[in-house]
Amino acid sequence: MSTRPEELHPALTTAYNAGDLESMLALYDPKAVFVIKPGRVTDGPAELRTALRRLIELRGHLTIHPHAFVRSDDVVLVLGKYTLSGRRRDGTPLELESRFADVLRRQPDGRWLLAVDNGFNGD
Repeated sequence: MSTRPEELHPALTTAYNAGDLESMLALYDPKAVFVIKPGRVTDGPAELRTALRRLIELRGHLTIHPHAFVRSDDVVLVLGKYTLSGRRRDGTPLELESRFADVLRRQPDGRWLLAVDNGFNGD
């Protein structure tokens, strides 16, 4: 359970690298959106599940480096960089490195969950 915003991305990395979809989903707010590509976000929990499952299917290795946490009450903007290496469906290698801008929201039970997951914040 991520009781501090700084704990969420390490938990997400661990879940992804273990290929644990359910643990990843548990880190997202019930109304979360995930940027699939610039200009295209998920629409509801089923599409979020599908997007995360597709990421896991890359069988890659994810590293996340948050470097700024900007808090306003129960919301935190997190800025940083990530790298993802894996294999596309056709077997070709995939190497991504990008900046991200995520929004975390504190839940009534004190947990911090991803409300907006935007891995396309440009370079």
